[in-house]
Amino acid sequence: MLKSLYARTIWLIFISFSLIVLAAGYFRFWAPNQESIANKVSVYTAYVAEVNKVSSAVKKKEAAAKAIQLAQAAWLPYVETKTPLQSVEAGGINLNVNQYQLLLDTKKFRDSVQIALNNQLKTGGVKVISGPRIPGVTDQDAPNSVLASYYNYPSAPFPVVIYDLGQVTVQGTYEQILANVRAWSSMPRYLAVAHNLALAGTAPRLTGTYDLSLVGYIRYDGINGPVPDAGGASAPGGGAGPGGPGGPGGGAPMGPAMMGAASAGGGRGAR
Repeated sequence: MLKSLYARTIWLIFISFSLIVLAAGYFRFWAPNQESIANKVSVYTAYVAEVNKVSSAVKKKEAAAKAIQLAQAAWLPYVETKTPLQSVEAGGINLNVNQYQLLLDTKKFRDSVQIALNNQLKTGGVKVISGPRIPGVTDQDAPNSVLASYYNYPSAPFPVVIYDLGQVTVQGTYEQILANVRAWSSMPRYLAVAHNLALAGTAPRLTGTYDLSLVGYIRYDGINGPVPDAGGASAPGGGAGPGGPGGPGGGAPMGPAMMGAASAGGGRGAR
């Protein structure tokens, strides 16, 4: 019996000692190592996620750059054919001048747009009964206001003239009137839209009436800052006179086109 008790005691001591050793190993080595491993796995996972974000951001940046290049390539033909030139003498406008000069140049630009409009009005061989007048600026306009009021900048993200010109009335055959309306889509230097065509009269001589809108995206390399605002500027001798009232958006008053020779304040009317 004593021998059996002695053997049992040895086993209990051995088991207890083993449990102590196992507990010490668990709490001293295995558990902390597992926690450290878990932390390292978490850090690694977070690192991989950040690397993926960077990779995704790089891909998005590359995609955006490619989209910009495609958009620029698609827009280039319009820049070449559907925007006014940067030369006032060539019928365009240069915004990279001081505001006093811009006021004077805008008068000339307004006349150039009127001449281009009048030439386009006669396309197709129609007779122009009434046509629109391009609005302009006056000597009473403050130089520092021209960029905002006439070129809609910076309310628009880029300088642009927008002329809602109202109704145009022409006479001709059915084919001539259709050719006249369709030709607005190919007007040089400007984006023109003719819509709401209505025909009246008896063939072959018909009268066509339609609404006309004209948009000009202005090229620019830079825009000068404001000048001390001392009111309007006077046009030099021989310069174009004031045009019609131009408000934000370049809205045009309703009325007949300038007919006959050019006069101060307007381009030549359509004949």
